[in-house]
Amino acid sequence: RIWLFRRTTAYFLAFLDTVIRQLGFSQTTFVLTPKVVDDDVMKRHENEILEFGSSSIMFTIIATIALLNLFSFLLGIRRVVLATESSRAFQQFIPPIILSGLLIMINIPVYQALFFRTDKGRMPSSVLWKSVLIVSLASLMPIY
Repeated sequence: RIWLFRRTTAYFLAFLDTVIRQLGFSQTTFVLTPKVVDDDVMKRHENEILEFGSSSIMFTIIATIALLNLFSFLLGIRRVVLATESSRAFQQFIPPIILSGLLIMINIPVYQALFFRTDKGRMPSSVLWKSVLIVSLASLMPIY
């Protein structure tokens, strides 16, 4: 699971850094994760719960991709259910629905951190709102 998170964010951040450097802007600087460990963080680590406590561009990217997968899955299910020719629609949409379903299973800790967790290790609400805004803009792009 973590290699998917790392690869997704690393490639995007490297692409963003290259574009910024090519345009002549300054270097990007940000901290990916905090290095301070306290008792609460240690408990979550021992219980194998992912730590998302700080607001970072990496977490915004992860949350955005997870929400985009969830939105795509729900939209695919809706199209299959509301299709007039159900067998044709089912055959057409089954591979993307399976792929989105698997990605949703991988991102379950992200959904828990976004919506259900109340401890300090949850994702900040600012990350949720940024991700929802980006996903809604991305979902509106095919309309125009």
